[in-house]
Amino acid sequence: FLFCGNHEAAVRAAIVYSLIGTCKALDVDPKEWMEDILNRMPEYETGKKDISELLPYNWKSSKKN
Repeated sequence: FLFCGNHEAAVRAAIVYSLIGTCKALDVDPKEWMEDILNRMPEYETGKKDISELLPYNWKSSKKN
């Protein structure tokens, strides 16, 4: 919490760090993953698509197809 400013910022930073670590563990380029999901995010706002598709493991599986 020391460098994040508040609890909510620290939680967000931990989530981002965890997702990037997951990308690295799965041999997914974090930059490529982040750019792709940020561009696709509006498609998921309506709730008609399962947002878990954008998690690194599922994203990697969908990229193989």
